[in-house]
Amino acid sequence: MKNRFVLYLLGMSFMLAIGACKNNSNQNKDITTPADTVAVIGKDTVDKFTQFKYDMIISNIPFPFEMLDKLFASKIVYNQKITNPISNISKYGINNSKALNLGIYGADLAYSVTFEKFQQIGPYVKNTKKLAEDLNIPLAFNQETMDKYNKYKDNKDSLAKVIFDSYTEVDKTLKNNERIGLAGLVVAGSWVEGLYLSTKSYSETPKTPENKELYNVIWKQKLHLDNIIKLLIDFKKEPYFANLLNELNEIKSLYDHLAIGTELNEQELILLTQKVEKLRNRIIEGV
Repeated sequence: MKNRFVLYLLGMSFMLAIGACKNNSNQNKDITTPADTVAVIGKDTVDKFTQFKYDMIISNIPFPFEMLDKLFASKIVYNQKITNPISNISKYGINNSKALNLGIYGADLAYSVTFEKFQQIGPYVKNTKKLAEDLNIPLAFNQETMDKYNKYKDNKDSLAKVIFDSYTEVDKTLKNNERIGLAGLVVAGSWVEGLYLSTKSYSETPKTPENKELYNVIWKQKLHLDNIIKLLIDFKKEPYFANLLNELNEIKSLYDHLAIGTELNEQELILLTQKVEKLRNRIIEGV
């Protein structure tokens, strides 16, 4: 099932690559349209360069299920306190913030399903539904989908498929409207939250042979971060994206100065956790 999530995120990221060659002022203005208006980015032509960029980069930005599965396998205790508070939904007033937090809440939803906390997924489903509807993606969480969440409320695999189908509709709608910037923010949000949940869970846990693999998975996120930056940089003239890129580059700089190879140590993990938490907390505060 997690392969399906990877396919979803590849599709979301593909849309961002489609927009790589188009970065004018009108497009940037559309990205920051207020919440009561739908942000529709101008039409783009998929040329050979864009297709090449997709082929070369996009497969390296997976959904954070690998990290979440490692957390679960390592017997780490599920901690709802580290997820984005449900009440924060009222803080997201512009589409950029809504898109980022649609990715954030999607990762939190996946976190709860991975740890089989079925009784806690309802509020996350409700929030993702609201954000999707605010972004004019009503079919992602329509009544049929909500009925499925209720029907499969204690079945991990079935719930994972329903989540996949919901985000496939997010993918489809954004792709059809070519809202490339928003698609990129959903991708970035889910990646940030996946890394945050993992680093936060392990930041106070000594490195052992049993959890060493997760340390290595966290290290590998450097490669995914590099690719996210490459895809978002085409929107750098837009202030919201510029600020996000600055903070992503701070995390990248820290990664670049960590130990060579895949051997992340406990102190390095703490430093990384602090950087990721700073960005993630700003995102969930809607600023």
